[in-house]
Amino acid sequence: MDIKTLYTLIAIADRGSFAEAGNSIGLSLSAVSMQMRALEEELGVSIFDRSRRPPILTDAGLGLVHRARDLIAHWESMSASLNKGSAVGLLKLGSVHTCVSGVLPLALRHLQKSGNGLEVHVTTGLTHDLERAVYHRQLDVAIITEPEMQRSGLEFLPFVEEAFVVIVHKSVKGVSDQEVLENTPYVRFNRSARVGNLVQEEIVRRKIAVRSAMEIDNLEGVIAMVANGLGASVVPARGVKKEFPPTVRVIPFGAPPVTRRLGLLVPTENPRAHLSQLLLDALKSVCNAGEGEPLQT
Repeated sequence: MDIKTLYTLIAIADRGSFAEAGNSIGLSLSAVSMQMRALEEELGVSIFDRSRRPPILTDAGLGLVHRARDLIAHWESMSASLNKGSAVGLLKLGSVHTCVSGVLPLALRHLQKSGNGLEVHVTTGLTHDLERAVYHRQLDVAIITEPEMQRSGLEFLPFVEEAFVVIVHKSVKGVSDQEVLENTPYVRFNRSARVGNLVQEEIVRRKIAVRSAMEIDNLEGVIAMVANGLGASVVPARGVKKEFPPTVRVIPFGAPPVTRRLGLLVPTENPRAHLSQLLLDALKSVCNAGEGEPLQT
């Protein structure tokens, strides 16, 4: 075993596949595969589950990656010339739509400015779809609204408590959230989304009689409809409140306001835990800099 093989192993853990690892460190796919086969033979353990496509780290492989990081950290502390930037890696991130319109761009810009070299690939989806993708390792992590039940093998790391608000065109009369919602056509956020479910549960609990005019599955569409005087809606406040069009009036939803918890969903055995932590720290940082109730974990 040599230090180059450990760098290759960590590159695979950080990039998610043999091919991506090879591209990042300048090796062919066959060279990466040969190194890993030789390492498995030398140690007498299966580091990768090759029945999966792409192969994923076994429990023994995860343990080896953690030890390899420690070893390389000591090695690099003795010789700065050997520093390969072991924090650099690829993070496959999923996010609920409401965060893509809010806190996520701020966090990614924060990461970019920090110069740690983290590369993030972003896809969007509903909370339950993203949860399933993380569980099956199709995604490394996901930003989601806290699920009702948590799957074994996954951990939810909250970073902010986000309030809901009623939004309505400025021409609409009414003071309370209930008065506005009951006397204005209701622009419903997609009920398949966790956000839509939370809002619907509160409407039912308070027996607010809404007249549903339309149902939309993205935050920008809901805001556009309201801004053009086509109805009222209930949406998350964080990250978009200051970006509402000037024709929109904002009213708290509930007293105290109804909230949701946003967090990072990660595997409990996570080969890219250090990369996930960089993202979590960035999310907390931009939330601390804004309004709302950041959560400590």
